[in-house]
Amino acid sequence: MKFCKLVALLICCLLSLGACKQKGDVIAKVGNDDITTEDFSERMMAAPPAYQAYINTEPGKKQFIDLLVREKLVLESAKQAGIDKREEYKSSLEEFKEEQKRQLKDYESGLMMEMYIKEVQENIITASEEEVNKYYEEHKEDFTSPVAVTAKHILVPTREEAEIAFERINKGESFDKVAQEMSTDKVSAQRGGLIGPFRKGELVKEFEEVVFNLKTGEISDIVETPFGLHIITKVSEDKLQPIPEDVAKAEIKNILEKTKFDKWFDDAKKKLNVTVDYSKLDNISGLSFADDSDIQQEEPELEEFSN
Repeated sequence: MKFCKLVALLICCLLSLGACKQKGDVIAKVGNDDITTEDFSERMMAAPPAYQAYINTEPGKKQFIDLLVREKLVLESAKQAGIDKREEYKSSLEEFKEEQKRQLKDYESGLMMEMYIKEVQENIITASEEEVNKYYEEHKEDFTSPVAVTAKHILVPTREEAEIAFERINKGESFDKVAQEMSTDKVSAQRGGLIGPFRKGELVKEFEEVVFNLKTGEISDIVETPFGLHIITKVSEDKLQPIPEDVAKAEIKNILEKTKFDKWFDDAKKKLNVTVDYSKLDNISGLSFADDSDIQQEEPELEEFSN
């Protein structure tokens, strides 16, 4: 099938040459078709730059025109053999056309998003030097005397599940056991919910406000974040070396711009009245994945609810 698509692409290229108005001197004739100097130049310009230099030499030109003649000969022979009337050819050509339509649509969408995001970045998201300096002064201790927290959490999608998990812990079950059995954060769940270490500004605001105010070993109430409902316990808090001001301000710029983007995104969702019914995802089937036991687990990286 891939070979058929390649042939179809080759034929399209040759047909485009045949369909153009004949211009320039005729270099070669293949049946009723001519290959002109203009055809030759167009095909040479479409070749990769590394080949163009060779094609522009005397032996290169001869080899290239021989190649074009060979292609035309194969095409004319294929036409005479009635290849273009066969269902396999028509089917492959239709598949190729549909794929081209999909690729064009993807390119159009991607180009629009790229251009618009660039405008949003320049006009809305970019953090000014004044904003960065203000944040640094207001949070200077986070950089001059930074701490890193290691924690455990249980993440569930509904209030009912969160209350069940909370009750199990209060009745004496270990945090690790409940996390392993109930948390939807599968990577950390295998480690009893363990995440970190992390500093301020690395996780979502709602999570950080709770975990940095917990005492070591203390368990939080149910905490809601954009990712679901959490129960959190602080495992440890360690002092780190001071962070140089230039490094701190680079981090602050990222934090501020992430916050601005999140706000812009939330405002856009409200403006367009976006709704998502995640329960419908349960109806999607047909994809097969490796069993969890076959997947090599890495260290938890906080990607699921980090900044």
